[in-house]
Amino acid sequence: MKQELQCFLYHSELDCAAKVNCVADIVKEARSFNELHEITGVLMFDGHRFAQYIEGSPEKIELLVSKLAKDPRHTNFTEQYIALRSGKRLFPNWFMAYVHFEDTDPLAVITSLKGELALKKLEEMLPELDYA
Repeated sequence: MKQELQCFLYHSELDCAAKVNCVADIVKEARSFNELHEITGVLMFDGHRFAQYIEGSPEKIELLVSKLAKDPRHTNFTEQYIALRSGKRLFPNWFMAYVHFEDTDPLAVITSLKGELALKKLEEMLPELDYA
């Protein structure tokens, strides 16, 4: 039986009052929370901007999205894609994969897109991502 997944992609910017080293805390917190709630995904960061894709049950994703929207470590929280779908997860083995880009170009491209185009660009990038 295929699982119904809520998928959510957003982008935001590191708050000017936050230090870059808070990203390690964000990843650690995300992995614990996501494992507990059976959420998988990826967080991408280029030193200034975040883009994050998460997937899980609709109830759990709604809970996480409301939490993320209130996090003071980032600003300009912008929804790019949200949809229900059935099938396999994009990140079945990662409660929170993390990608740090030295170059700002990849996130500039993703953050400029909306809806299916944003998700499609992320899917195109997956084979090239070096995530941990």
